[in-house]
Amino acid sequence: MTAPDPTHMVKFCRDVLPSMLTEACDVDEDLARRIGDDVLQRAEALAALPQREQDVLIAPFVEEVFDHEPLASPLDLKAKVTLVVRNSLLEQAHHDGPLDSGIIPATEYAAGPLSHLLAARRRQPIAAQDPNPFAGLAGRYPRAWACLDALTDTFADGGRGPLRLPSAPTPSLPCGDEVVTAPPSADDAVTVFSAIDPRFDQGLVDLLGKAAEGDFVLCTSALSRYSRNSEKLHRILEFLLAHRATILTTNYLIRPTDVWVRRGRLVKPDSSKPFAGALDTQGLAGTHRKVAESVAAQHGLR
Repeated sequence: MTAPDPTHMVKFCRDVLPSMLTEACDVDEDLARRIGDDVLQRAEALAALPQREQDVLIAPFVEEVFDHEPLASPLDLKAKVTLVVRNSLLEQAHHDGPLDSGIIPATEYAAGPLSHLLAARRRQPIAAQDPNPFAGLAGRYPRAWACLDALTDTFADGGRGPLRLPSAPTPSLPCGDEVVTAPPSADDAVTVFSAIDPRFDQGLVDLLGKAAEGDFVLCTSALSRYSRNSEKLHRILEFLLAHRATILTTNYLIRPTDVWVRRGRLVKPDSSKPFAGALDTQGLAGTHRKVAESVAAQHGLR
């Protein structure tokens, strides 16, 4: 059996990906190079973490990647490609315009090289260079981490998983320079920046404020609709869980006391129709099914 070779990922990030972006997608050469460097840095950062932490970090994205190419790739590898590649500066290029459909092959071709790097680092670990965008999230956002940890345990069999939130200071709403007023978005009415932008638009802040008032169910197609920036997404989840909000995605239900995952075949999230997943109750059970049916009824979808 051939040993995993981390240089495949180095070549992909420094040669293959930049060439693909410039030649096929008309991305500026400097931006293409920076995207490649960012992807490689993120790959090494992920590989430096314990396996369990890697699994928890991909939990928000597993429900949206099950049908991604290559179809034969393991589900966790597809989610790691999303975390490392899709959520990199590649997202900024996608948001700004030069990259559109080209984002799909850019992520598809990364699966093999990334699997080599991750396997090689498991055999011979190396220290990741700072800053590591994935390190320390469990300490900064303990409720969010506990939630994603519970989702990780529950995903394989689906159904309900218990969640015990740790005691921690109650976070406040984003404020000051981190909040920017921007035109409303037609897509989920939540994100108006690049999905990796660390700032908060006023619409999202207002939504968080409403959730903090209590007894509120947020419905979105997938957790990545709130952010593809892991730090920001953890911060959002931390705030919502601290204020005991309920979050319903296409395949997940997150509450302060438990998490639920659709059993059997997952439903593909549709970002243009954030409530569409609630219409398909196949594989939903117990409270998950009841909440989904209630949300659908409230929005006139039944």
